[in-house]
Amino acid sequence: MGELDEIGIRGIPKGSKLILLGDWYRKSGADWRIVCYFLYQEKETFRKSLPVDLLPTLAAGTTFPRETTEIEKQPWTGTFKLPNQSEWKKLRYHDLPQSLKRANKYSEELENGVVYRFDVDGTIYWLPAIELARMLFSHSSEVTRAAVYQGNTWQLGKSSQVGWKGEVELSSNVPVRYLNSLQFRRFFTWLFFVPEAANSFGSIFSYINRSTRDIDGAERWTFDFIPPDLSNCEISYAGFRDGTFEKDLIYIREIRSLSGVQSPDLETVDFSHPDDEIVLQADESDPDSDDKPNRTNKPTVKINELDPENRPQMKNKRHLIKVGKTGFNFDVELDLRRSPRHVRMLPPGIEPDLDDIQEQPQEEIASLQEGSDQGTGPRADVDNLEQPELIEMPEKMVFFQTMLEQLEEKYGWQVLSQMGDVPKMRCRSAHLVDGRVRQYCHTIVQRDETTTVQILEIELTAEESLSTLFFRASDTDTTYQLILDELMRRNKESGLNAMSWKRKYNSESTAVTGYLGHPEKKIKSEEDALSSWVARAAERIIGL
Repeated sequence: MGELDEIGIRGIPKGSKLILLGDWYRKSGADWRIVCYFLYQEKETFRKSLPVDLLPTLAAGTTFPRETTEIEKQPWTGTFKLPNQSEWKKLRYHDLPQSLKRANKYSEELENGVVYRFDVDGTIYWLPAIELARMLFSHSSEVTRAAVYQGNTWQLGKSSQVGWKGEVELSSNVPVRYLNSLQFRRFFTWLFFVPEAANSFGSIFSYINRSTRDIDGAERWTFDFIPPDLSNCEISYAGFRDGTFEKDLIYIREIRSLSGVQSPDLETVDFSHPDDEIVLQADESDPDSDDKPNRTNKPTVKINELDPENRPQMKNKRHLIKVGKTGFNFDVELDLRRSPRHVRMLPPGIEPDLDDIQEQPQEEIASLQEGSDQGTGPRADVDNLEQPELIEMPEKMVFFQTMLEQLEEKYGWQVLSQMGDVPKMRCRSAHLVDGRVRQYCHTIVQRDETTTVQILEIELTAEESLSTLFFRASDTDTTYQLILDELMRRNKESGLNAMSWKRKYNSESTAVTGYLGHPEKKIKSEEDALSSWVARAAERIIGL
């Protein structure tokens, strides 16, 4: 992976800040381009069109060249829960309050841009539709091209499902390195197995075909699509407030993470790729031997500029470049596995070459566009997904207890909880944490006179991620014990190890189940994270 000290886009002056994305256009026989509006040296606004292949890098508020993949601090950041989809208001950029508008000299070009308005707890949020779609689908150039030019997932891969197990075979059109990313495996699971996600993905292509307009011999299009149901999902954002007197108005420039995305009804998903090869290194019989072959040390590849105009060479293997950080998180963790097609053993002392890139000069310009036989430069793809940073252990169990206290105080529910040791069910050492028995917390919430909701929270290590289980059952003293037994038991039939929820068993053993991901640290204070967790837990309890 190209680790970047600085990355820019050729033709964008250093220090330029992206403030808005505008309409798309294309000339006959050419690809789609998007008009971008930049602020240069905090005083001059200019526009430049860029290929839509660059969408993953085009988060409003970003200053180019980027000097780090870390998230930049901005004056206004926060988190809120999206209201039910029926309460979203679909408006146009010309409907924004004047104090929230930018690039006024280009106002006529921007006025038809689609913006969603949300009224949440006295604050009015404005979110551009293109930023929502960028967050959902533009995690790489390959995926963006599939949405824009094909409108389906066929060229990304194919999927199948039998019972509670899914399989995804990625296409050779996409980099094999996507298999290494848990976040990409999450994204593809959502895209392939949640019908609303696939329909939303395809709606971009559908809108392009039916709502473009001809202007001066070129096609022009104002971005629009059909979002999937994101009711009650949580958004972490960066943006700005009204600069005058209405401090309850916020314009969202960038979505930084999206949590609570619907997960499919699966227990496991196996991923494969036709070009996947796992390289194993044989044990060296004598680690001190002087006869070991020399290890090859290839220079680190540095890509410092993306070329928006020229196509890359088709034959070149591509660099996978980290250009930003975006979180995309399910409401429950699934077991997403990499299933290599080939396993190759190297002789002792030979360093495995896992980079899968051709040697290039240390500084290189790379293109994100579709490759061609007449291309002039190396090919690249981008990665802007990241693993969420969760509340640290063992504080999470204490955090959970505090969450229960606030549920009781805020909603008036009777909440009873007890701690215990997880059972040892031939799970090797999975029942242990730091050499002692792992703890669980079983909670009974009396929601109303006739409804009892139970919660199971499990102690985790820093490397583990397991959602909180919510369920209703006919008893409060037996079912949860059986669920714990299954949690700690390895299921050979489904291939699930201990310390993973057996969703099929949980579904069959209870009246209804629900899962809740743990709160993230990202862009939140501990107080904000706790408040969010309380609200999402209450939503689960009310909804069961």
